[in-house]
Amino acid sequence: MGMIRNHTELFQLLRKIDHQGYKRYKEIQGDYQYPGFRLCVDHVQGDPFASPSRVCAIVPLKGRIPEAFLGGMTERTAVEDFLSRRFEQIKSRIAKGKRGIGKSGMIDMDAGTQKVLKRNAVVVTAATLQFRFVMGLPAAGRTILGREAIAMFSDEIPRILGETLQIP
Repeated sequence: MGMIRNHTELFQLLRKIDHQGYKRYKEIQGDYQYPGFRLCVDHVQGDPFASPSRVCAIVPLKGRIPEAFLGGMTERTAVEDFLSRRFEQIKSRIAKGKRGIGKSGMIDMDAGTQKVLKRNAVVVTAATLQFRFVMGLPAAGRTILGREAIAMFSDEIPRILGETLQIP
């Protein structure tokens, strides 16, 4: 694992690469500490039409979910399913969505169907909640829309997580 940077460094980097070639988005790959969670940009898409970027938000579990809900595999799967559905529901209200061409502006999580099944969109570990989702990094043609990306990373993601978990 590399160095964990402060979330403000992500915003500074996005300002720096604004209006530059899309490939420069690769520079944001890495881990960023926000108040209440860590955001990991695991994979950055190569262009606006490629598979979206893979991101993970890691939140400390302590005190967030009653122990009784985490007792066995069935309970844990139910909690993970509930949180992934809640994330998707809140995301559809908060995320602005389309911001340019291709997949620009999308935020998406595999929240599943009517069946409650073990998935990897939300994973509860002994110490953390991990939210795994994808983002379409904003672009106009092959040009980075840095301000739009900053809005996604500085406002939308923290608000979606906050409302999903009531992070202050």
